Amino acid sequence: MNNLQGSSTPHQVSAPLSPYLEARVLNLEEAHGDLRGEVDTLRDLYHSLCNSFGKDQTARASPPQDLNLDKSRQSAMQFKQELERLSREVRGSVNGDADEQKASGRNTPKTNGSVPPHMRAASITSHGSGQKSLPPHLRGGKQSSAVNGNAAPKLSVDATKHQYEPLITDGPVDTIVRQTTVPAAAPSPPLSPTTTVQGDVPVVEAEALSLKEWKPCYLTTLESLPADVRTKIPAQQNMATFTFDMLQNTFGGIAWSPGLRYINSPGACLLKNRTYYMLDPMHEPYLPKSPGEHGAKLTAFFNKAPEEKFDNLPEGTNSYTDVPMFVQVSQGRYAYFGNYSQTRWSDKLDNDTMRARVPQHVKEHIAKDLAATPREDWVTRELKKHFFPKPEYEGAILAPTSDDTTTHTVDEEKQNRQVASDIKDYIQELAEWEREANMKTAMIKTDFVLNAFDAADADDPPALRLWWEYLECVDWKLDFYNMLVGFQARANNTK
Repeated sequence: MNNLQGSSTPHQVSAPLSPYLEARVLNLEEAHGDLRGEVDTLRDLYHSLCNSFGKDQTARASPPQDLNLDKSRQSAMQFKQELERLSREVRGSVNGDADEQKASGRNTPKTNGSVPPHMRAASITSHGSGQKSLPPHLRGGKQSSAVNGNAAPKLSVDATKHQYEPLITDGPVDTIVRQTTVPAAAPSPPLSPTTTVQGDVPVVEAEALSLKEWKPCYLTTLESLPADVRTKIPAQQNMATFTFDMLQNTFGGIAWSPGLRYINSPGACLLKNRTYYMLDPMHEPYLPKSPGEHGAKLTAFFNKAPEEKFDNLPEGTNSYTDVPMFVQVSQGRYAYFGNYSQTRWSDKLDNDTMRARVPQHVKEHIAKDLAATPREDWVTRELKKHFFPKPEYEGAILAPTSDDTTTHTVDEEKQNRQVASDIKDYIQELAEWEREANMKTAMIKTDFVLNAFDAADADDPPALRLWWEYLECVDWKLDFYNMLVGFQARANNTK
């Protein structure tokens, strides 16, 4: 105790507040509560404005005629100015109180060097109150019982002293904290320069950025079609559309993978690489929005390339470059969007992207396709391989042979007998796995696949993640489009 009294280091000392300061603090707390109420009201108005703007975005096909953009922008500017005014009032209240205390000689004691840096937040109380700043996770809780019968604000002992005392390494800290009905606000930072709202500057830039349409990162790195190609593309409202039957009768082909058709018929073909896309944006939300743009499709599993099964592709071509794409633009009608190539290997979506960027109805559509019966053999094969993987061989392997192949040591012969035994056991294990995996795969339902979409990566059975198939528009062929228009006109004339 003597050492503490003789120390030259100043310490925080709790002292009772004067009646004037107590009244001033209570007034500030009431004013602060009123200002918080006004800010909450303005925040509700702001969210209502954002919600109405979002509804206008979803209904842009038929925008309301009475929408006044200038009036909306003026309202937003007024809202921002009102926030700045309220902020200045709060700052002025705190700063004015500090100036009044300084003029009357009642300065707030400086923070003791014994308080760790993370606990040196100032308080609006003054005159040596020495209030201790609490950690963020404890600021909303109730303090312990009062130590005396004084009127509000009550004084209570800091119950977190022993928990956080190891952080205090350079001296004692006052453990008396002041409890108030409204959490005390830390002094505001110095006033920033007044913001001047200009008519041609967006009011809330962050909101505008958040409304920008999201797309996979790789698509943002692709260059647009050359200008001479884009000028050939008719306006989408004036573009001819084609029925599914007309395209099927013109090209033929079979469904090779979701959205991709392959022309397996012998003889000449209108399409050089014998493949074309027919896609529905209802189930593929990241397709190009208009002809000539880039896009991506989602897939759960990949079938092998058609050229691995068929040998009728011309030399130097493949099934994933320069492929015509037809996108459904209305019920039963498809538009030619251009020729597309997959110029990057697919990327797998992570759990966050699956939850945040893949709509639930898309997951349900994919899950129904995977669980459908009957289904393509390759789909069943991929489901079994993914959810019920084949057991690995963990038995012995053949010993390395010596240079003299005519002599075998006793250890080599023993090793070879062990290998033969382990391989026999592994073959029996594979037969049992095949039988169980086929049965489990046949019992896969839609709910099983949906649960796999939301499962953790380390779950068992394993989670299922979709893949991006990037579709880069490499051309829009006017002669190909005109040919299809001619075919459709002749088909209509023969009816």
